[in-house]
Amino acid sequence: MPWIPRSFPVEIRRKPELGDLADISSEELEHAEVEGWLAGNRCYRDMRGFSWDEVRAALDLETDIINRLKTAEHPEAELAAFLELQATSFEDEPALWGLDIGVASATIAMSAYGATPVSSCNAGAFGGQHHAKYPYVAFFLPKELALDVLLAAEDSDVGLNSDENGIAQIYGRGEMDLVRFAETSWRRYGGLRNPASTP
Repeated sequence: MPWIPRSFPVEIRRKPELGDLADISSEELEHAEVEGWLAGNRCYRDMRGFSWDEVRAALDLETDIINRLKTAEHPEAELAAFLELQATSFEDEPALWGLDIGVASATIAMSAYGATPVSSCNAGAFGGQHHAKYPYVAFFLPKELALDVLLAAEDSDVGLNSDENGIAQIYGRGEMDLVRFAETSWRRYGGLRNPASTP
């Protein structure tokens, strides 16, 4: 059965309320790491501190997985095999960092910017049951980083908002939107800082 691209009926806006962006202390983050809970995510893991080189690695890995799904004779079986690998991988080396296909590299990119990823979901863009209505990555965004993220969101045509709790979110209408955001971010920031790694 051929691959059928997914899209999501969400309006793309780029109006984060910069004055309302929430801060989070190192003490709160330490507590969240111990408790495994932060900002509504009961499976929170600390995803801070990734480098732009790791964004490139995430993009390459995620793109490879997506291409395998899209060209597989039986995409559902290919997805099931990947999810089995992810579920049984070592905790210190989880497959695709334990993140959903389609939002993993964007999550790593937000970490490379210096934001604190909180949660993410691909909304079932690549199969399976997911709770979100559209693909997103949510994060604590320091105000001084907001312009960089906004410019990358504009360049990649994804949404950027903040909620009533001051948590920022990038989101997309299509299955590849957040992969495109990660690629755009890497080219704008990672690739320029490390020209030798540009393909």
